[in-house]
Amino acid sequence: MQKLRDINEAVSYLKDGDIVTSNGKDLYVYKNERIAVYSKGTHFTLELADFVKLYNKNTFYLYEESVEIDETKDEAYYRYYRK
Repeated sequence: MQKLRDINEAVSYLKDGDIVTSNGKDLYVYKNERIAVYSKGTHFTLELADFVKLYNKNTFYLYEESVEIDETKDEAYYRYYRK
């Protein structure tokens, strides 16, 4: 994950449509001119000014979704057995 310099850079990425995280488990998304926060099974939205005021001391990272495929399990699942 790419570490962001400060809250202003995080807001800039959010406005560009990217997803930002502070620990890899929580997500911050910009939609409808508000910041949607997804954390530990909860979801709420904040005004941009409130988000900056509350989270200005947090360290943010650009969220990168990675899909990990276990080739051995995949092979076993799709293997065809002739009887």
